[in-house]
Amino acid sequence: MVSVADIPADANVYEPRGGARQLFHCRDLEVDLEGPAGTGKSRAALEKANAVAEKYPGARILLIRKTRVSMTESVLVTWEEKVLGPEHYLCRNGATRAHRTEYRYKNGSVVVPGGMDNPDRIMSTEWDLIIEFEATELSEHEHEMLSTRLRNGRIGYHQQISDCNPSGPGHWINRRALDGKMTRILSRHKDNPFLWDGKDWTDVGRAYMATLERLTGHRKNRLLLGKWTAAEGLVYPEFEAAAGGHVIDAMPDGWQGWPKRRSIDLGFNDPFVCQWWAESDDALYLYREVYMSGRIIEDHARQILRLSAGEDYEATVSDHDREDRETLHRHGVQTTPATKDIDAGIAEVKARLTKGGNGKPRLFFLRSALVERDEALADAKRPTSTLEEFDAYLWKQHRDGVAKDEPVDRDNHGMDAMRYCVMSMQSGQYYAFGTGTGEQPKRGGWREAV
Repeated sequence: MVSVADIPADANVYEPRGGARQLFHCRDLEVDLEGPAGTGKSRAALEKANAVAEKYPGARILLIRKTRVSMTESVLVTWEEKVLGPEHYLCRNGATRAHRTEYRYKNGSVVVPGGMDNPDRIMSTEWDLIIEFEATELSEHEHEMLSTRLRNGRIGYHQQISDCNPSGPGHWINRRALDGKMTRILSRHKDNPFLWDGKDWTDVGRAYMATLERLTGHRKNRLLLGKWTAAEGLVYPEFEAAAGGHVIDAMPDGWQGWPKRRSIDLGFNDPFVCQWWAESDDALYLYREVYMSGRIIEDHARQILRLSAGEDYEATVSDHDREDRETLHRHGVQTTPATKDIDAGIAEVKARLTKGGNGKPRLFFLRSALVERDEALADAKRPTSTLEEFDAYLWKQHRDGVAKDEPVDRDNHGMDAMRYCVMSMQSGQYYAFGTGTGEQPKRGGWREAV
């Protein structure tokens, strides 16, 4: 059985509490390690991975997220900076975190970071321990496929740990735990010594809990209270993040040659959003996104030009702030004022999210579209992408609890940019922007849809 004593003496000091301690003593095949934000779930799972690797020679351990890139500045930061300790007892394969392929121990154990966006190496290898981080991002099919690779046989048992914050009550992880297929281990804020010193909240803990207290609705229930709570009053209940819905893991073949559009929602304290869309058979695909706060317009313009190099756009529609738009224009990003009718825009988005006679919607989102993650927004427990906004975009409520025909004006910046793009399709807005390099378009100017 793994214990704290199995962690190398020269590693960072760690003492598991509460749910974390339960995890160290648990050998059940499937484990749901769940709880609010900031309870130390990921740290506990990583500490167990390290202890297993040290104790059992030849152990093979997989650290997995939906995409490999999403691990670089989240899981692997904790793994390398807080868990591993001094480098002399461990070989890291890869010059930077983004390119790490494995962590090989002196006793022959190996820990491999991976993503389900590139499953070949993962699914062709056998493992003793698999840890799924942000497991709510995975489908149940992916979870079950991973379970078939638990057969390395070096530690005396096999285990698949799903580390997650609660989501909706119907999520497959909650259903699986309720059905007795997973052992549920609850992690709470007082399990984290950085937040709770054993007698009182630390300064960091008080500040962090105050951040969570400011959340509202289902986000507060999930991230502060750790409840599997439905989001009531969703503007877009049609949206499905599960497999077969609106979120895709790869763009269809040939998409590079499709007509393209960009849509922009301006911001500084709130995030600036630029979305890149490709169109095929009247369906729109979000294939690239900048979602970033605290950055000036000039810097956004430079990044947009760099990311847009070699592409042509039918339109680039934008929020109406005149000064910011002029700044974009001055730096080579030409825009058209967006149609901002909220009611009409929501209706058009709903129509695209609704599956047609062929069983498919007309609005899709590439899971890996986000160019970089805004850690300041993440720390504030705000959405960090358009995909994360769907679960937070709600109708306003009357005092009697009845929904108004008006969405809450908060954390809706990706929703607005998406609406601008959809409405540009309806209104026939076009602006040929050439190659995306900032040069004047050769066939340029305005033109009407024909």
